Amino acid sequence: MRFAKSRVIRWAAIALSVLASRGSAAQGVTLLGDVVNRESGTPLGHAMVTVLPAEHQTFSSDAGIFAFANMYPGRYRIRATHIGYAPVEINVDVPEGTAPPRLRIALTHLSMQLSTVRITAAGKCTNPGRPDPDKEPDFAAIVAQIRLNAEQYKLLADSFPFTYQVEQVYRQMKGDSSKIDPKIERVSFRSDTHGWQYKMGDVIERRDGHTLMHLPVLSDFASYEFLNNHCFRYGGLEATRVGNLIRIDFQADVQIRTPDVDGSVYLDAQTYAIRRADLKLSKLPPGLPQVTAVQVQTIFGEVSPNIDVITDVHGITFLRHWGWGATIATTEDQHSYFFEWVGANPAKPKLQP
Repeated sequence: MRFAKSRVIRWAAIALSVLASRGSAAQGVTLLGDVVNRESGTPLGHAMVTVLPAEHQTFSSDAGIFAFANMYPGRYRIRATHIGYAPVEINVDVPEGTAPPRLRIALTHLSMQLSTVRITAAGKCTNPGRPDPDKEPDFAAIVAQIRLNAEQYKLLADSFPFTYQVEQVYRQMKGDSSKIDPKIERVSFRSDTHGWQYKMGDVIERRDGHTLMHLPVLSDFASYEFLNNHCFRYGGLEATRVGNLIRIDFQADVQIRTPDVDGSVYLDAQTYAIRRADLKLSKLPPGLPQVTAVQVQTIFGEVSPNIDVITDVHGITFLRHWGWGATIATTEDQHSYFFEWVGANPAKPKLQP
């Protein structure tokens, strides 16, 4: 969003660095496996599979198959996660000079009793951090799904990078809600371009006489910095035209003295995939007396089955105004389109991630 000497910086993907395997390709063996639904035995495509402690990561293919090349002899932990399923970790021994037996990892679909999760009224955030799984097991599992959505996007953005176009439309809003003076820009982005990352109370930046307002994007929701500095509340189920959505409200720690963000994240009640995020500044930045509020709504859609990306962003900056016909707000609308993989499609990952 643009307003006098100020704007909200364009959202950008923050990628997760995946460490390279040790040594030369000639010395290791390939670890092969399948991720399936425990109840039905059907393959789970786009599960995230991680080798610990080596920290290699990949997606399972549409057929639920994953593979890691250049595995050295030793014992490893394999962690498999999928949005809407409980994570599983297993141990595997890689012998000298030969591949281990093909793995089969079965994930159990989450079954949470939302009716037992208490809906709480908004209040001051005095005890930030993720919900305690011992005290609120179902709600803690839901909040964990927010982080899983973010982790999945981070792996996608860096290991399976893609380019995309964004059309940005800036307008002024008058008192009768009419929007005038549109300015249109089209910009190209790459998902693996690193940029601003969330830091507590550090969403405002002044640069070259301008004020930039950074608002967290999906990848920031995976950071402990964000999770540990906000309180989370269950906001209940909301019926929408795309189905029932689970609303999770979050609020910045009251002890953060500089502008941060409050808001809500909406998850699909069946799949737990993220569908929407509503954000607003927790405090107004000093030195901008004309600004009264900043709000941003982000809409998510699938770029590949079970993998969400940002498709639309709608932002509004409310301004103090005097007199009939004055500008009461500025708006910024972004629409992403023309997604194109730079390399491998995550639906068909290479057998050597």
